[in-house]
Amino acid sequence: MAAKLKDLTSWTGRTGQDGLRSFTDQETGTFWLEQNASKTSKWAKFASQGHEVAWEFGANRRYTGRMLIDGEIYTPAEATKRFLQTEKQKSHG
Repeated sequence: MAAKLKDLTSWTGRTGQDGLRSFTDQETGTFWLEQNASKTSKWAKFASQGHEVAWEFGANRRYTGRMLIDGEIYTPAEATKRFLQTEKQKSHG
């Protein structure tokens, strides 16, 4: 099965010690790296709840400002508004 950007389960690349999944888009040269769910950041906690989260890096390996969550691409601001603020509103409402 060929790896597909929006399907983390198809990613075959693995990184160093953590063994995080990665994907290189052959058309654009961008590199996507799975969020390490064992870290303590808000996105790591979100990933540890069962969400698939990955970050995009350009061909120069610099962060591009885009992330992939459960098969959809967002900016961090969009993702925060959609996923993290919603959880806070639910717990207070």
